[in-house]
Amino acid sequence: MIPTEFIAALTQGKPGAAYFLCGPDRFLHEECRGALIASLPAGTREWCLAEIEYEPGRLTRELEGASQMPMLGNHSYLLFSDAEDFKHATDDDAEALKAYLDRPSPFSTVVFVAIEPDRRRKVIQLLEKKAQVVEMLPLSRRDAASWVKRYLAKAGVECAPELAEEIAAKFEVSRETRGQSSPGGVNLIWVRTELEKLLTAKPDAKRLERAHLELMMGFREEHVIGKLLRAIAERRFGTALEHLRALLASKESEMLLLWCIADLFRQALRGASSQPFGRGGWNRFANPFSTPEIAQLVVRTYPREQLLQAIRLTRQADLGIKSSWKDSRILLEFLVWQIIVGKSSEIVPAFEMPLPTVLSD
Repeated sequence: MIPTEFIAALTQGKPGAAYFLCGPDRFLHEECRGALIASLPAGTREWCLAEIEYEPGRLTRELEGASQMPMLGNHSYLLFSDAEDFKHATDDDAEALKAYLDRPSPFSTVVFVAIEPDRRRKVIQLLEKKAQVVEMLPLSRRDAASWVKRYLAKAGVECAPELAEEIAAKFEVSRETRGQSSPGGVNLIWVRTELEKLLTAKPDAKRLERAHLELMMGFREEHVIGKLLRAIAERRFGTALEHLRALLASKESEMLLLWCIADLFRQALRGASSQPFGRGGWNRFANPFSTPEIAQLVVRTYPREQLLQAIRLTRQADLGIKSSWKDSRILLEFLVWQIIVGKSSEIVPAFEMPLPTVLSD
C-alpha cells in the first residue's frame, strides 16, 4: 500500500484494522499523521485518538484499550511509535501483538510507525505479515515536481513543469545503506521549508520564475556541507572526499569547512544522542544533513577518544592552513582521512606528515 491509499481510506471513513507505516521518508509519515488527525471531528478527537510512545513490556496493556468501545465517536485510533523502531520489543510484546492481530477489535484501528525497522525482530515480522504495510519511500523527481506544482497552486502561484522538476532535483538525495547506494528520492520536508521561505520573501508573486531559485542557493551550500559531514560520520572516505573536492571546487571557504567539522565533533562530545527526537516516532521529521542529526550518528560510530582526537586534528589542520601551506586542499583531504580511519598525529603535526597515496588524483 502507498501513502495516498492509506489517506484515502481515512478520508472515506473506511480504515482497516491495523497498519504498519514503515520507511525513511519522514515527510510522508507527517502527511499520514496529519490526515489521520484531520479525519476525526475536532470535538471527539481527544477521545478517539491515542498517541502512544512504546515501552517494552507494556504492549499487552496498551492493546487492551483498543478492545474498548470509544466513549465518543464511532472508532478509535491507537498510534504506536518508538524512537528505536521497536528494537527492544520483548517476546511477551510479540505474543500480545500476535493475539491482537489474529482477532483485532472492530472498534479500533492500530497504527505502528517505524523509520528503519529491523526485519529480524518478531514484532516487525508480525506487523509485515498481519498488518497492512504502508511503504514510506521518498518520491521520485517527477512525482516530487508534481507535488511542488500542487503546493504552489494552493498558494496561488503558478510554476512551469520544468522549473518544478529543477526545484525537486535540488533536494534529491541518495540513501546509503552499509556503504552501498540504494534508490533515493526527493526530501519533501526540505522542499516545503524552502518554498515557505520563498513565498514569505515574495508574497506578491503569482508565478515562480527562475530568478527566484537564487533565494534557495544558501540551502544548497548548507546541504552539500551536510553531505560531507554525514559521510565523515558514516566513515565513508571515498564519498567524503568526493563532497570535499566539490565544495573546494565551488570556492567554499576552507575555514568554514574546518569550523563545521570541528563543530560536528564538539556537538557529539556534548552527548547529541541523549534527546535525539521529540515525542515518539511521529516527530522525527528532521534534516538528516543538519549537524545535530549527524552528531547523533557520530556518537554511535566514533569512540570518545576519537572524538577528542578529531578536534585536535582539526586544530592542527587549521594551524597548517594559516601557516601559508601551499595546498590547503591536501591538508583538508588528509584531515578527513585521519579522522575517518582513526589515525593520530600526536608526534608530528598534521601539516608536516606525508599525504597517503590514496589521496592522490
